[in-house]
Formats: sequence, C-alpha cells, structure tokens
Amino acid sequence: MNGVDRFLRVLKQQPVDRAPVVGVTSVVTVDLMRQMGTRWPDAHHDPEQMVRAGAAAHVVCGLESVKVPFDMAVETGALGAEIDYGTDTALPKIRAPLFATPDEFVFEEDLLARGRFPVVLEAIRIARRQYGDTVPVISSVLGPFTISGCLFGVETLLIWMIEEPEKLQAAMATATRLVARYIREQFNAGSHVVQMGEPTASGDLISPTQYLDYVAPHHHELAAGTDLPLITHICGNITRHLPHLALTGLRGVSFDVKTDIQAARTHLKGKAALIGYVPTSLLLDGSPAEVGAAARQCLREGVDALNAGCAVAPDTPLDNIRAMIAAAREGLA
Repeated sequence: MNGVDRFLRVLKQQPVDRAPVVGVTSVVTVDLMRQMGTRWPDAHHDPEQMVRAGAAAHVVCGLESVKVPFDMAVETGALGAEIDYGTDTALPKIRAPLFATPDEFVFEEDLLARGRFPVVLEAIRIARRQYGDTVPVISSVLGPFTISGCLFGVETLLIWMIEEPEKLQAAMATATRLVARYIREQFNAGSHVVQMGEPTASGDLISPTQYLDYVAPHHHELAAGTDLPLITHICGNITRHLPHLALTGLRGVSFDVKTDIQAARTHLKGKAALIGYVPTSLLLDGSPAEVGAAARQCLREGVDALNAGCAVAPDTPLDNIRAMIAAAREGLA
C-alpha cells in the first residue's frame, strides 16, 4: 500500500495497514529548503521552487505527502490586497483589510488567471507529475470565513455577526463562490486532497452556535460540491464545534492539541478522518524522544492520520520531524 492509497483510504473510512503520516499544513523549514535548493519568499512566486519546498519533508525526511502552497495570502493578493511577502522565515500576509462593505467584494471570471493563482496551480501539476503516483499531493485554500476575515477584518466580521448578520451572509456567499472555483481548479490541476484552512472559525474566536449558523452551511455546500476529498484544518479549541463539523460532509478534520481527542472520536469517527495533532511547540523545542512519544500517544488515542497540530516553525529540527514520521511507520506494535 503506497502513500496515495493509504491516505485516500483513510479519507474514505476504509481500513489501512497503518496510519499515514502527512503534512496537510506546512511542513517547511529553512534547513529543508536549503537542502532542496530553494528558499522563501522566492518559492511563493515560482512553481518549480514551490514544489521543491513543498516536497522537501518527503524527500529529506520521508513525510508521506507533498503540500503546496504555504501561506494564506494567495486569494487576497489576487483580489488586489497589498501583501507583505515575508522573509526566509516568515510567510506572506495581507497588510490591511481590502474592503469595508460586502458590495465591494466582487471578482471577475478570469480571477484564477491573476496574482499567484497560476503559480499554485502549475505547482500542483508539477507535483502530481513528479510525486503523485505514490505520494499524495495536498493543496490548500482558505475557507470562506477566513477569506472574509482577511478582506474585511476579523473584528468587523464579529461585529457583523451580532449587529448586521446580513452583511456577513453576503460576504460569505461571495467568498464561498470563490472558494468553490479554486477547489475545483486545484483538483483539476492534480491535487489528491484539498485542505480548507479555517483558522478564523476556531472555537477560540466564535461560539459553536455561530459556527453552526454562519459557517457550517458554507462548509456543507463546499463539501457537497465535489466528489473528491475536501478536508479542513481549524486551529485552536474546536471541541464544541465537532458535532456540527461532523455533519458538513468534509472528509477529514485536522486539529491541534487544544481539541479534546475523546470528543473528536465520539463525533467524527465514521464520518470524517481525524488528522493530527503532534504539538508544533514540541516539534520545535522538544527532543526526538519526546516527539516520538507524543506521536505514539496521538496514534493510541485514535487519530486516523498523523500530522503536526499546525504549520511547523521554519527552524524546527529535522530530527524531530523524522521522529514523528518514524512513530507512524513503526505503529503501536
């Protein structure tokens, strides 16, 4: 069973020989990029370099996936936002919200030909040709709530949610149309799995009821719009969101250590794959023995695919990444 078979079977709720160890979020470090002859921010603009960076953890350490892109500014940059493209250790980010009202949020039919969209889509094609026979190619989009937070400001979204919910709904409707198109094009380019990043929908920012009322319907619409594996990653404590996430139809949920694993098993098992949740702080500052122990604990507690709890820090030691991978390959025998 190769890496593609293993991860896709996990996302279909089918049996596998062992849990895969993947990177649905960014597993890119300065050392990995150096060994692959690339660097940030160059890799954000060049598809060949993007693939080298996204495949580095697989080539150098044996991670069972290739992941592109790495940052959360592709969509907003193409819409016209001013982007700080970061450094060799810092990812691109939007400098300031772009819009004040939902009626400003419009996009043309050729949007996916603008900005860095073509770079990402070409990187997916290259990754599929180079690695996709045996290693899953995972790509990512921003979820509609997170895109809206970038474009209007998170504080504005939270105010709208309470005082002017019709504005939030209008923004979310447009964002969902954009996300659906981008998901479709990523799958057409060759992604095996698309990960929808929704950090702004964290339980640290919105309540379960707010997730249910304002975000979950759009997640359900996006999941229903494709037969291919769409998963999500949401940072922070999403324990109370889990009953609602279980009904969206998303194939997998990636979470971090703040989320209660027992609750995740209760609500998600049989409905969505549990993906996580080796702490990134431990990957950065712990020893390989500590990382291995944490990874085995994740497996014992029932994760279907082993993954860092979020994007790894750019100065994470490679021996710690290798320890996480070794734990999955050794299993619990």
